[in-house]
Amino acid sequence: MLEQFDYPDPTMPTGSRNATVVSPQALLMMNSPVVMDAADKLAAKLLADAKLNDSQRIEHAYNLAYSRPALPQEIKRALSYLETLRKDFATKSSDASAGRNQAWSLFCQTLLAGNEFIYLR
Repeated sequence: MLEQFDYPDPTMPTGSRNATVVSPQALLMMNSPVVMDAADKLAAKLLADAKLNDSQRIEHAYNLAYSRPALPQEIKRALSYLETLRKDFATKSSDASAGRNQAWSLFCQTLLAGNEFIYLR
């Protein structure tokens, strides 16, 4: 995994590293079992707090992933995305809670695969 993100050669002293942005990095973040597992755990954490509504969960997810509040348009877009996923999973499965969990997991995966999560500013 670290090869895709220009990890330094551990046998050589390195004062600086090359920084590249290439498509395999994005593909790795979208398809890696490590990222998918982290997204599942983040989704479970968000859904565990029954006192929060979906907008508050999205806000909390942005704070956890990006250390900043979600913008209003990001919340609106995320709510629409989650609703679309829920409807899609509801037509494919009779278990509504499993569809809800999958939808939130995919949302969390999009946060973790975003450039804002990967690179420091």
